[in-house]
Amino acid sequence: MTTRLCETAPEAHATAQPAPAGRGPVFIVGMPRSGTKLLRGLLAQHPRVRVAAAETEFLPFLAGWVERHGPPVSEQAFSDLQAAMHHATYFHYRSRAAGAFDWRRWRACCAGHYDVGGLFDGFMRCELDIGTGSDVRWVDKSPAYIRHVPLILNAFAEVRIIHLVRDVRDYCVSMRKAWNKDIRRAAWLWGRDVLDAHGHCTAHPERCIEVRYEDLLEDPEGQMRRLCMFLDLEYLPALTRLAHNVENRGDAKGSVEIVRDNHGKFTSRLTVREITDVEALAWRAMHAVGYTPLHAGGPRRLGTLAQRWLRIRDGLRLIAGDTQRFGLLGSVRFHLNHRRMVGR
Repeated sequence: MTTRLCETAPEAHATAQPAPAGRGPVFIVGMPRSGTKLLRGLLAQHPRVRVAAAETEFLPFLAGWVERHGPPVSEQAFSDLQAAMHHATYFHYRSRAAGAFDWRRWRACCAGHYDVGGLFDGFMRCELDIGTGSDVRWVDKSPAYIRHVPLILNAFAEVRIIHLVRDVRDYCVSMRKAWNKDIRRAAWLWGRDVLDAHGHCTAHPERCIEVRYEDLLEDPEGQMRRLCMFLDLEYLPALTRLAHNVENRGDAKGSVEIVRDNHGKFTSRLTVREITDVEALAWRAMHAVGYTPLHAGGPRRLGTLAQRWLRIRDGLRLIAGDTQRFGLLGSVRFHLNHRRMVGR
């Protein structure tokens, strides 16, 4: 990026201004392993869209920092903010080809708007080389933001949110395969977070849209046309094709094509008892977003003690899974920093 895009940074605090129609930010949210990488890869084919290659996931931390310290109007305050964000997992995955991150350039791209929306918008414009007034829309794909839809709606006046939903039973299969997660806790979290996001999306249909993963696989053209209409973008046939592999886990790993039959696998990979448990724990959300239970006869809760125990066990499995990559202490720090950034 050249500094010509963001040369000045007025000292006076200002509230972020609404983006013109068709230019506002786009967030892709959803439970992990729900096809958000696929959708990001498809949207990236549009010439008026620029997507972040890594999940930011620090918006909740950014909002909390501003709430505690106030907008970082001065250079010193902005430097303090950057120092506080230094260990965000985004910077671990950020492409080395982008060069060293320059907080002064980020500050300049905020154009004097130092509230949460202005800070985040400036960050994305800085990272993606999008000048003020451009008709290019930036897209952030951070599944963890499924728990922060109200924050996004409040921070960005012209935002569009795409909530991608996958059948909880296939979701649980994928969570177990990818990270050895307990499917009971996975189902309970899906039921809680999907239902909450669905409620917010239903309340704001002009700013939020829901897409089922299965529909995207079976009818990519129809779903991408629907999304283009929602995002005020011209539909292009290229939006149904991936330019490169986007998935590094699961059954679609390494594929440069849409794996159209990558659903319904739970029938052969879960036992009837497991399917029953998953459906019961996600009962209300399944009905809300249009999935039909096959075996469960009604809802069931996951007790508080079970939630805590399974959370600890899942956390230990994550740490163990990344120990070879980071070392034991490095893995602990990595996952603690991630939790701190996403507001858990």
